[in-house]
Amino acid sequence: MKNNLLVSVIIPAYNGADSIAAAIQSVLAQTHANFELIVVDDKSPDTTGEVVQQFSDARMKYIRHEQNRGASTARWTGITHSAGEIVAFLDQDDTFQPEKLEAHVKFLEENPEVGFSYNPYYERVHSSNSIRTVAVPPQNITLGELALGFYLPPSSWVVRRQWALIEEIWHPQVAMRGREIIVCGKLFMAGCKFSRIDRVLHSRNYQAGRRFGALEKKCEDELACQEAIFSDPRCPQEVSNMRPLGNSAIRAMWANVAFTQGETAVGRKFLWDISQNVPGLFYGAPSLYATFLMGYCVDDESHDYETLLESIFKQLPVELPGALENYLWAVARGNYVRGIRALLWGRADDAEKYFALADETGFQPDQAFTLQATHEMMGYAFSEGVDAVTSRLDALSSQIEPHLGRRGTQWLVASFLVNVAEQKYRNGETKKIPSLLLNAFRKRPNYLADRGTLSIFVKSMFGISARS
Repeated sequence: MKNNLLVSVIIPAYNGADSIAAAIQSVLAQTHANFELIVVDDKSPDTTGEVVQQFSDARMKYIRHEQNRGASTARWTGITHSAGEIVAFLDQDDTFQPEKLEAHVKFLEENPEVGFSYNPYYERVHSSNSIRTVAVPPQNITLGELALGFYLPPSSWVVRRQWALIEEIWHPQVAMRGREIIVCGKLFMAGCKFSRIDRVLHSRNYQAGRRFGALEKKCEDELACQEAIFSDPRCPQEVSNMRPLGNSAIRAMWANVAFTQGETAVGRKFLWDISQNVPGLFYGAPSLYATFLMGYCVDDESHDYETLLESIFKQLPVELPGALENYLWAVARGNYVRGIRALLWGRADDAEKYFALADETGFQPDQAFTLQATHEMMGYAFSEGVDAVTSRLDALSSQIEPHLGRRGTQWLVASFLVNVAEQKYRNGETKKIPSLLLNAFRKRPNYLADRGTLSIFVKSMFGISARS
């Protein structure tokens, strides 16, 4: 039967007794019922096995490793015990939306050239189960983006069996953090085509207050996984040239973790290593590192944003340039981002509080902020539908304008409308594009000078789309 392919869902488990039941239940609740669920227990010392075996569904299999071998090896074990024509992965802390498998099976059936599909996803705060934001991976993801390792968490992976069985992406079987970089990067270099489904189809759940041990070892593991891509003979030179930036991004992430845990010396060591390879990361107002740090602190909702930000800035090396300017910028920018998120997800009181904190700094919206805020709005649209956002634009504008000003608000709304028009153009929908873009042109006439936007406007007038 069409769209009734067998899907093998694989959950690697370790110390998952507190969360894995929800993950399992989300699979059992799928609208696509033709699946098998394989839980691979990586020798958990807790009661994970007991929790899993409380479920009696005949579609489930439980496998337990005799030794702890790491999540990547657990995924490979699941594959070798699976029979599905399509393989989907789910982490023990995460959950699928009910239509996850149905949507991916349908998409892969309709697009036989695609070997790996993925989707936007909710980022939830584990302690409250509230939606923080919608993460939207790039539509046409590149090898460089995969090598950075931050775009496609395993719960977003849905892979055709012939690609999932390629052993080079899973071997050598060593317990190294960051193996996702190798899996995705080597699949891409092997010729697998990646494609995004424009629907929010799973949730990534973050546990508040989680601490990490052996930070330097974890960082080195991820760097080694990244190097496996950069040093591969199939890796294009332009991607290999990203090595210093890619290495620095990983070190910066672990530096932020170190500072959050009060491991100042470790964090400073990571920053020192960055300064030897990409010193430009610390220059500018804002610097790239300040931008990265702002995003990290905004996303960690287990801490008060400004308290965490201040704590980390106090631990930075005193010789770091522009620390005060970058701190003030991060306070404002982060609170505006938090305000936009809260407003979209129905937390108006929180939004006003965050906007007020940002207003005190005198921050002026710039292009980078507009792009980030647009990304937040597009994420909401992927979840609730474009019409849900466009129908709220007037109300959103009236709530945002007292803080961003009329110019900043119109810029943001116009940017959103242009992005919606571009998405519709790619999807072959031209009917509503002219009115969307005319509205965008009225709010920000600068778009009239954008050749790409004008081209979409003219083509859509004649019913021409990217799929024509």
